[in-house]
Order: sequence, then C-alpha cells, then structure tokens
Amino acid sequence: MHNESSQTLPYSMRLTDQQRHIIREAGLRHFGVIPRVFGSRLNDTQRGGDIDLFIPGPWSAEESVPRRMRFCAELRRELGDQKIDVLVELPTPSAIQEQAQRISEAV
Repeated sequence: MHNESSQTLPYSMRLTDQQRHIIREAGLRHFGVIPRVFGSRLNDTQRGGDIDLFIPGPWSAEESVPRRMRFCAELRRELGDQKIDVLVELPTPSAIQEQAQRISEAV
C-alpha cells in the first residue's frame, strides 16, 4: 500500500531562505521539530497569502498553547507583521490537520 505522507512532494515554497531559516530555528527552539508549510505558499503560481505552518506532534493542548504563543511571538518579531497561521498537531486529528500532514513540506 502506498503511503501519501512519505511521498516527495513536487512543490516549491514561496519563502525566502532567510524566512525559512527563521521559521526552522524557531520551531526547533520552541517545539523541538522543524515546522512544515502547507497551503498557498506551496504554489508558485499564486501570490501573497498567509504563511500556514504545521507543527508535527502530537501535543496536548496544555503543552501546545504556551509553546505556540512563544513561537508566534518570535516569528512576529523576526518576520514582521504578516499573517501567520500555526496549526499544532493534536492527538485527535481534524480535517485541516490531516490535510496539512498529507500536503506539506518541511521548512
């Protein structure tokens, strides 16, 4: 059986090397993992759009909320005032979490 999540994805990421570095380091610092980008930033034919980040886990709500707050605060300081959505993997997956797991790319 073929596992979609293990595929090499043919996507490009509309982030600069500096943005990728900042996001990667902040993810490692606050969660101990490399965040994954999903959504419109994986499509080179689109413009603009927020930065959708998925944090693999799973994490309990008690553990993820303060980490997510510190992570988002650091990204805002380092990347400026732009729209960043952070989805943290929880033990019970939602539809958006399942999509982010299937169609995402490590920063």
